[in-house]
Amino acid sequence: FAVGLLLGFPALRVRTHYLAFVTLAFSTLIWLVLRNEQWLTGGVFGISNIPRPSFFGLEFTRSAPEGSQTFASFFGLEFSAMHRLIFLYYLILVLALLTHAFVSRLRKLPVGRAWEALREDEIACQAMGMNTTNIKLSAFAIGAMLGGFAGVFFAARQGFISPESFVFTESAIILAIVVLGGMGSQMGVV
Repeated sequence: FAVGLLLGFPALRVRTHYLAFVTLAFSTLIWLVLRNEQWLTGGVFGISNIPRPSFFGLEFTRSAPEGSQTFASFFGLEFSAMHRLIFLYYLILVLALLTHAFVSRLRKLPVGRAWEALREDEIACQAMGMNTTNIKLSAFAIGAMLGGFAGVFFAARQGFISPESFVFTESAIILAIVVLGGMGSQMGVV
């Protein structure tokens, strides 16, 4: 992690679209490390047997171990495999709304205004005495945190995760979404 930060700091001094290219290159480097570190990520075999999500300890299965209940039996419902999918849908919907509220609030705080100023004119930010490297680093950290939360739910949904799940094309698609949707927009409208 420390090596990644040390390697990442010079990349934060790059401007405009070159920053996106350096970030893509750095993510490819991290992907290769994660793919080859058998002890950490399982390598190409990944991490399996990730526990499925539950509703406050109530499993979405047909039968429960001795002394416990399932979601369907607790609420007096007939078992359906759709219960887990519906639960995940509403859970992700609530988390997406919370994330939107969090990001909207962040944009109104001084750090959000600094991000916007940096996006509009980096040279003007430097002229005003802003530390552009720290501003970019805070944006990367918040983005990584939100991406990590999303990754947790992705892994729980899949039950398996490996570096092969996140190839270069995934990063390129996200970059295309940012470019086509507008760099400063949450909803795709500038």
